[in-house]
Parts: sequence; structure tokens; C-alpha cells
Amino acid sequence: MLLQRTLVVFLALTVYTSLCGYQRSIVHFDMKGAPPKVAYFKQLLTTMSGLGATGVLMEWEDMFPYQGDLNRIVNKNAYTEEEVISILEHAQQLELEVIPLVQTLAHMEWILKNEEYSHLREDERYPMVACIGDPSSLELILDSVNQLMQVHSKFNTRYIHIGADEAFQVGICEADRLILPVKYENDTLRMIFDHLKKVSINVTEEFPATKVLMWYDELKSAPLELIKEYSLDELVIPVVWKYTANLDNDLPPEMWKNMSYSFKEVWGGSAFKGADGASRYWNRLKPYILNNKEWYLQNEKYKSHFTTFDSIIITGWQRYDHFASLCELWPTSMVSLALNLIVLTKFHIDTASAEQVINAFNCPPSTTLDQLVAGTDKCRYPGYRARDAIRDYVQLKTFFENSTWVHNRENGWLQSSHMRLSASNPYYIDAIGKAYERTLKKMDTITNNMRTAFTEIFYPDVIEEFETDYITPFVEDLQKRKDAVANIDTKRSYGPRPWFRL
Repeated sequence: MLLQRTLVVFLALTVYTSLCGYQRSIVHFDMKGAPPKVAYFKQLLTTMSGLGATGVLMEWEDMFPYQGDLNRIVNKNAYTEEEVISILEHAQQLELEVIPLVQTLAHMEWILKNEEYSHLREDERYPMVACIGDPSSLELILDSVNQLMQVHSKFNTRYIHIGADEAFQVGICEADRLILPVKYENDTLRMIFDHLKKVSINVTEEFPATKVLMWYDELKSAPLELIKEYSLDELVIPVVWKYTANLDNDLPPEMWKNMSYSFKEVWGGSAFKGADGASRYWNRLKPYILNNKEWYLQNEKYKSHFTTFDSIIITGWQRYDHFASLCELWPTSMVSLALNLIVLTKFHIDTASAEQVINAFNCPPSTTLDQLVAGTDKCRYPGYRARDAIRDYVQLKTFFENSTWVHNRENGWLQSSHMRLSASNPYYIDAIGKAYERTLKKMDTITNNMRTAFTEIFYPDVIEEFETDYITPFVEDLQKRKDAVANIDTKRSYGPRPWFRL
């Protein structure tokens, strides 16, 4: 509680009256995990528009209704083209800028995991990076870009994001090894830049009104002359991303200076969820507030280096990659989104801004900023039932984990050996058996509520995955211990030790 109050004071009392913040805040939708049903998707768009977001970055991944060869490997829950158009129309009605994101170098697991495309991996062991020395890779990538843009271009799409982050393996596949010495002087960065140039030119030629964004990973340390040689200074706009609380250390002045030598425009990239641990399912808020405050200050420090530095993408990752576990879902992260959108434009959370959030979230009039930060509010924003169910689980699990008297008795009288032998002193374990029973009964209610709430907003596989990873292990451990106590209680006598015999 003290930590929560400290955070509220930190949010509410810090005032920088001379600062002006970002003019354009783009909220990221990561559809490679827990993609929202169409109705919920539209509710989220409406809510974030009311919170001050100016646009959305849509990373469709395998949820886009690709046709042709790619159609065989899309998600079985993929949106139909009619549903995609309906979502885009809704965003347009809300006057939200819509930016599609399609990965064109790395994070291509959704394609490369499939056997029929495994030969296009940079490293045959890892389905992450495309073998860009193989012309078939470029053909496949351009097909995905063009299909996406054919739909998005109907809605005055001014930007497309081509990804290009975290290319951990390059120059390994046979096609790369053959072409590197012949065409690129054995310089993998030259090969990457040539690939990104081809992708970008494809966009600008096919869709002249659309500019190209890319993550800054391959640009941040690149020689200026190499960036210019491949015309990337004219073809792309870098998006500098970092999700930490010390950006002065992680994004040093020299990096910004070098970027300004090549690029007139740059965007920022912060986070409101999905960057605080690959398996974190409850949004802790504070790391994101700290990160977005840092991004506000980065803008103030370095915007004079560029002709334009007024846009930021506030990312909301749903998985760290295609194979990773689900992390903070939309329902648990709405308060984080709301408060961080304010931070990016004002730096501090004033009373008027807090009241706007409370109204937008359909909260009781008595709701306070403290309650929003602590997650104890009774607001009714889209997806709140799922948030409430996850919150109930977090609170129950935390209460049980903090029940020292239970764990003291477990440590003394219900270790693995006791359960294996069905031997212990009932005097000490009967009480904890009742604690298991009470907790399991509450878990039944929470799980039922969670399933109902998830069904309203997500596809069926989401609750199955969430339960499997985060609920079932806790429940199964409780059930195992409860059964062990019951087995021990059936015994009235024991033979002489040793009970473990060789």
C-alpha cells in the first residue's frame, strides 16, 4: 500500500509546466497473442480514442486473412477480410491513424515455423530470421506486405511499419554465405540494408502516399555513409524503442546525434504492457510510468536534433515472440494505457486528467487515482470482467503465498517425503488441509468467472492457454496437497522407521 501511495504522489505532484510532450501517440495492437474478438476490438478502439490516442499500430501477424500460399498457414481464428475492413472503418470513424506492421526480416516465426517454409530460415535450427540471400524470401515477404497494404491502402494509410528488430542470426544460411562475398564484401549489414531498401522501394512504388517506419536496431550503430549508400536516410523513418527506466543510459546522446546526421525525422517507442517479464500476467504499472516519463524527457532533450520528433508508439506486447507465453492482457493493462497516454503529453497526472480517465472508464464517482493505480477500482471499461477475475486470482494466490502458518506446517509435516509415504502427524496437517479446501473452493468460483469473461472478448484458445500456464499449476499443487492430507488422515498407525528402505 505504501508503494502504491508513493506512486500516486509521484504521478500527481510532479509538474513540468514548460514541457509539451508528443503530438501523436500511436497505440500498438499485438495480435500474435490473445487477439481480441471484433466487437471487443472496436470497443478498445473507441476507449483509447477517448483517452487521447491519435492512432493505432496494428501488428496482425497470423490473424490477417492472407490469400494464396500464405492462406494455408494463417491462424485458424484469423479475421475475415470483411472483419478487418469493419475494424479499419471503425478506426477511421474515430479519426485514428492506422499503421499496419508486418515483419520483413526477423520475428517471422509465424511463417518460418511451418515445414514448407523452414528452408527459408537464416539458421535451420531457429524459425526467427528469414534467409534474405534467397530470392524466395524476398518474394514471400513482399507478398505479405502487398496483401496487407492492398486492404489498408483503402483507408488513406500514410505509414507502414516493416519491423526489422532483433535479427539475431544473419549470414548463416547457404544463400547468404554464397552472396555475401560476391555482392556485399562479406558485410552482413550491407546485405540487410539492401534487403530493407528493396522492401521499402516496393512500398513507395506500389503505394506512393505511404511512408516506411522501421525499428532502429540495424540503424543505431551503422556507419552514416552506409545508410546513405543504400538510401535508407530517404526511404525509412527510424523508430527508437526502449522499455527501461533509465533511457539516458540506454539511449546515450551519441546515438541520438548519429541518428540526426542521417534522418530528419525519428519516432519513439515506449511500452504500457508486455515489457515487464515474459510471463507477467498482472500489470505492475510503475515500470511503464517510469519508462514513459523517460520518453517524455528524451523528446525534450533531443527534438531539436531533428526536423520532426513528435510521434511515439506506445507498445503493448502480448507475447515476446510467436512462441512465448501470454503476458499482460488488454483487460489488466487499460489503466496503464490511460495514465501513460497522459504522461506522454503532460508528464504529470493532474486532477482533471485523472477525472477524464475515471469518466472514460465508467467508474463510480467516488473512484480515486489511488484505486486505479492499486487495481482496486470498480470501473466498468471494456473487458473489466476479465480484469476482475484475474485480479481476484492474484489476490487469492498472494494471500495463500503469504500465509506463513500454512507454509511453516508444510515445511515440517508435508514435504514430498510425507506425501510419498502418506505419513505425517495429523495434528499439524489437518488445519492446512482445510486451508487447501477453502482456497480450492474460491478458485472454482474465480475460474468459472474467468472463463465466462474471457469468452466474451477472446477466442477459446486464450482461456485454455492462460489457465494451463497460470491457473492450473496452482490448483493442481493445492489439490495434490489436499489429497495427501486426506490419505494421511486414513491412517491410524505406522510401523517402525526407517520408512525409506534400500
